[in-house]
Amino acid sequence: MAFRGARPLRRAARALAACVWQCLVAAGAVQMAGETARADAARLLHAPPPGHPERLRPDVPLTALERTLLREFGLVD
Repeated sequence: MAFRGARPLRRAARALAACVWQCLVAAGAVQMAGETARADAARLLHAPPPGHPERLRPDVPLTALERTLLREFGLVD
């Protein structure tokens, strides 16, 4: 048989656990904010930067595999 104050103690423990959980969620959101901002910035690139090996030979046509990959990624109509 449980003691007299078990229910209020359980309720307080749940409230404390909920508070700790919300604090962890907020801390994680703050930590991940920089990561998602970096990921969004990376998506803005539409072409390789200057000096990248893919930019060194624009006169060489793409291979069949490269054309297929571009179509699959939705980068070419």
